[in-house]
Amino acid sequence: MLKVFIFIIILFLLILGIVLGVLNPSAVTLNLFITQTVLPLGLALALALVIGALLGAVVSSLKISQLKWQLRKQVKANKKQLNQIVQLKKESSLKEKESRTFSSELVHLEKTG
Repeated sequence: MLKVFIFIIILFLLILGIVLGVLNPSAVTLNLFITQTVLPLGLALALALVIGALLGAVVSSLKISQLKWQLRKQVKANKKQLNQIVQLKKESSLKEKESRTFSSELVHLEKTG
């Protein structure tokens, strides 16, 4: 499913690049910080789209990795709490058994004494 999704995105970007190149053949000058370059308008638009998509992917992946880390941390805390609950239930059942045993011994002593 993921491969199909990626294929569709790549195909869409290729078609978009071709359409931009055909519809915008005029040259534009890009003034960068240290240099100037002349590119067809379609190529400049396609480059801006690709760079924007890459920056968006980087930001998204950073957020996703942060959320995965938080999830792992929470799962670890949940396991710890689950172990504590199990331990407390065991202790509670042992105390309850001791209480029933003690009560039955008291009843037995009252009957005999």
